Amino acid sequence: MKVYCNGELISRETISEVFEPGFLFGWGIFEPLRTYGGNIPFLGEHLKRLDRSLELLGIEKVELDWEKTIRDLLSENALDDAYVRITAYKKRKGTGLLIYADMFSYYTKETYEKGFDSLISSYKRNADEVSSKVKSLSYLQNRLSWLEAQKAKKGEALVLNQDDHLVGGSRSNLFIVKDTHIVTPSLESGAFDGVTRRAVMKITQDLNLAVKEEKIKMEDINSCEEAFLTSALMEVMPLIECEEKTIGDGKPGNSTLKILSEYRNAFYP
Repeated sequence: MKVYCNGELISRETISEVFEPGFLFGWGIFEPLRTYGGNIPFLGEHLKRLDRSLELLGIEKVELDWEKTIRDLLSENALDDAYVRITAYKKRKGTGLLIYADMFSYYTKETYEKGFDSLISSYKRNADEVSSKVKSLSYLQNRLSWLEAQKAKKGEALVLNQDDHLVGGSRSNLFIVKDTHIVTPSLESGAFDGVTRRAVMKITQDLNLAVKEEKIKMEDINSCEEAFLTSALMEVMPLIECEEKTIGDGKPGNSTLKILSEYRNAFYP
């Protein structure tokens, strides 16, 4: 059978995966991670979240020697510091799996020295929706929020929940430093259970910095001393402005830079 694809008629069999439910309906999940000098930090945590997500979406668990597969992929592509994405999706029979790796080049030293500016997305997150609990292939709302930031030439779009509490960014978790405490939105409010979020919370405790999970209002970010974003790709990214209002003194804060340094030291001792 022939199908139309990008200007030509081709055999359906050559793009058979496109007709699986994972692609047709966004029925699947992805896990992004970074490698450092061949080290694959938090791989176990990412795989646990992958399994939880697959179970939640009714997709069969994947049996694989994950570390060997990823290391073979890095070796085949001559990659050291890399971006790796695991995509698992629903097939009519079984589970589809795609893993790819590429050289990591998203953020430079200058990016961290300057920090991100941001806007508030017009798209709100419902804390009760499945999409707030998994990295679903149905990532439309997140991508539209990120598109708003790109059009405005901002580093990130911050997202509110249905009660107008901040829950994070379009592709990141949010932390603020306020009154000697580090605060991050609670999972109950709609924050995503990020692997890097958990790692950073552990680091703050090791540094004897008090960290709390609670609701964050707009006035909190407008009055905080520092703010930063976390994700596997961003690591710990200073946030220096929101909706044209400066956060703190408009520069990456001392606590933020200390946490970033500790985070990286775990991979490059």
